[in-house]
Amino acid sequence: MERFKSVVALLILGLSACAPLEDAVNPYEEDFKCRASDDTGKCIDTPSAYQEARYPAIEEPLQPGIPTPGLSESDLRYQMVTGLLEEPQKPILQPPKIMRVLLLPYEGEGDELFMTRYVYLKVEESNWILSDISENPE
Repeated sequence: MERFKSVVALLILGLSACAPLEDAVNPYEEDFKCRASDDTGKCIDTPSAYQEARYPAIEEPLQPGIPTPGLSESDLRYQMVTGLLEEPQKPILQPPKIMRVLLLPYEGEGDELFMTRYVYLKVEESNWILSDISENPE
């Protein structure tokens, strides 16, 4: 057993003598140089790339009606509604308000068992908004 330990120690010493210790531990080159041209992307670290992808910097002011790339879906909807508000000739149909009601299990007539389910109720009808005042009935 003692001989095995000495052979392993000599082997490790021999490997480290041929190259610096960090090259023996990590054989990959760590001197990464970004060679990206202007049209292929940027050379930035991972946290900065994540921040830039998640929260893009808007260089131009938002123009109503023109979608800006890199915005979330809700931001794009707000931007679209802003564009529609500036053009009152386009009416918008406001969707009806729907309420989801959970019915718990219960026993009906004739020993029927009704299990848990959802029922959808229309609370408010749909309405047209942003219409001309002369079109509204009184």
